[in-house]
Amino acid sequence: MTQQSRLNFVTLDVFTEEPFTGNPLAIVEVPRSADLSQDQKQKIAREFNYSETVFLHEREDSSKNSWVIDIFTLDRELPFAGHPVIGTACHVLSSVAHESDEKAIRGTFITKAGHVELEYNVTEKTARVAIPHNVHIHQEEVSHDQVRKSQPGLRESPSSPQPYPVVSIVKGMTFIMVELYSLEDLTAVATTANRLVPQLDEGWQDSFVGGYFFVRLGENNDGTLHLQSRMIEGTLEDPATGSATSGCCAYLAMQSRKPGHTLKFAVNQGVEMGRSSEIGVEVTLADDGAVDRIVLIGSAVRVMEGRLTV
Repeated sequence: MTQQSRLNFVTLDVFTEEPFTGNPLAIVEVPRSADLSQDQKQKIAREFNYSETVFLHEREDSSKNSWVIDIFTLDRELPFAGHPVIGTACHVLSSVAHESDEKAIRGTFITKAGHVELEYNVTEKTARVAIPHNVHIHQEEVSHDQVRKSQPGLRESPSSPQPYPVVSIVKGMTFIMVELYSLEDLTAVATTANRLVPQLDEGWQDSFVGGYFFVRLGENNDGTLHLQSRMIEGTLEDPATGSATSGCCAYLAMQSRKPGHTLKFAVNQGVEMGRSSEIGVEVTLADDGAVDRIVLIGSAVRVMEGRLTV
């Protein structure tokens, strides 16, 4: 990039229909003529200071709804993350919808984790994303004592508390699944300098690791399981974490032992931060009980737009 080059950007709040709730996302549009380095992308992501920033590359073929996207946190590139994909899908496919009479607009993102199939419901203004997944449950679990040391505000568990599983949704995105038993306990969770650092299996160690705390709130008549959750990674709390939510729902679906079924989840995250987020997940199990398909569902609303100078 030459000096004083300008790139268009938009910001959205994701997993919500109401501005200033949900999870903020910045999307930077990268034309084919641009040549942004990894260092420049990282600096731009730090400048926005959101949990993630997406770099949306111009389509090679304008007749095809296919885009390359890169996803950056404040300090690294991620192979995949849920809220950036949902937000970017709503952004690009809603624009395509203005030029079409179709009620469902389909497309593809090419991410570092693989191809991501998209569908945008024009009437409901929601995106459905069939996310790439390689669900892996690590051999080493995290003990109750380790969690209590990191989260001293939590109450003592009943006798013989079970250890907590460590689940990767794809290589590079890993979460400790800490099930709590009341909203009071969930409220007691806090950001902390005392990070949980689990032992990951060989070949999976290069990964973001967060603590995913959740409470089951019961099922609807249609079988949808409702959860309320929080994602803590050290001193960071995320108001909506699609990858962690997908990993948690995949794990719960596998534990249900319902091969061949599709299980539905509705998850509310970010309540304690004042940024309530509504995340939908559908997990389809294969006949052998393994995860066959994960669909992440959500909406987004535009908040700001402008240009940045690189």
